[in-house]
Amino acid sequence: MKDFVNTYRTDANEAKRNYYMQKLNFDVAGTMGRKDLHKMLYRYLEGMQWVYFYYYKGAQHWRWYYPYHYAPMISDLGSNIV
Repeated sequence: MKDFVNTYRTDANEAKRNYYMQKLNFDVAGTMGRKDLHKMLYRYLEGMQWVYFYYYKGAQHWRWYYPYHYAPMISDLGSNIV
């Protein structure tokens, strides 16, 4: 983790690229990797909405699931969702 923080301080884009490559096998420097990241971010926001509905309106359904083992970097949520 310390290496990640040091890399992030010097070059945030490279740190993000390494994170996504190591954890999810997405190369966000390429077109396909950015598309995969966009899909991941979309699904993550769907999950946040599901949790909101669960706590405030009750479970709408139980079929939804998050298909990834890791969360996206929070700094990517605002800058990549259209």
